[in-house]
Amino acid sequence: MQSQTGSLLHQDHMTTIETLQGLEELLGRHRQPPALDDGLRASLIGLSTTLKAEVESHFAFEEGHLFPAFVAKGETGIVMMLTHEHRSILPLALRVAELAVQAATAGFDEQSWRDFRDSGGELVEREIFHIQKEEMGLLAAISALLDEGEDATLAAVYRQTVK
Repeated sequence: MQSQTGSLLHQDHMTTIETLQGLEELLGRHRQPPALDDGLRASLIGLSTTLKAEVESHFAFEEGHLFPAFVAKGETGIVMMLTHEHRSILPLALRVAELAVQAATAGFDEQSWRDFRDSGGELVEREIFHIQKEEMGLLAAISALLDEGEDATLAAVYRQTVK
């Protein structure tokens, strides 16, 4: 049975995966810089918003609230691994979000498209692999390590800080 906190994290993971799949499709469809239109502009702004929410709010919740609960119970391995991944994903995701906002305003030229493609492709790989680890390991560990009260408290904090 999945915890409340695990369910909330899972919902965010699914939103992020959907966004990353959209990014991957965009990158795969265009070898040259795509023309900026209303659809692309909306996609780029949505991408930026979702990425910032994932790496700023979601990661901050995990590191500030969930991981300390794991460490208190002696589970440091998963915390160290996921925190290390957060540190490598965070600047990359913020870079892609920044490039998306710039492109939503000014469009892409050859260099900005190349930068966006390179950074976006790397982000898709890293972030999806990270989410898979959290889905397989972290969510199960939440259910195993936290009692109902701890879970309810963390879920309430998550709802207040992330949503």
